[in-house]
Amino acid sequence: MLISVPRLVMKMGSQINCGSKIIGRRTVYVGRHAVIGYNCILMSSSDSVAPRMDDASKESDRDIVSAPIIIGDYAYIGSGSIISPGAHIGEGAVVSALTYIKKFAAIKDYSVVRGSPLKLIKERPRK
Repeated sequence: MLISVPRLVMKMGSQINCGSKIIGRRTVYVGRHAVIGYNCILMSSSDSVAPRMDDASKESDRDIVSAPIIIGDYAYIGSGSIISPGAHIGEGAVVSALTYIKKFAAIKDYSVVRGSPLKLIKERPRK
């Protein structure tokens, strides 16, 4: 597991499984009893496509997107998923394995999503 963010907030009962990486320049918030599966990547900042992205390009030449990631209470992120800057995973939501959540995506409470492009599979009953 690799954690390299300025602030990681994890509430009671939450877990991050082996091989997952939490990286970036902004806070990542993980709610109560949330689960992040094996080998997930949560990026609170990333480069956007820029005209010149070789090793010699200065950071000031890149379009860097930074935004906090919020994972709600009782949410589940399936193994191998990638969560981009600004994503908000709602309470009780399930992100299927190997799913890509794009920048600033909002997953509704108690919904089940999967894939790339992202598809809503179903709504879960609220407790």
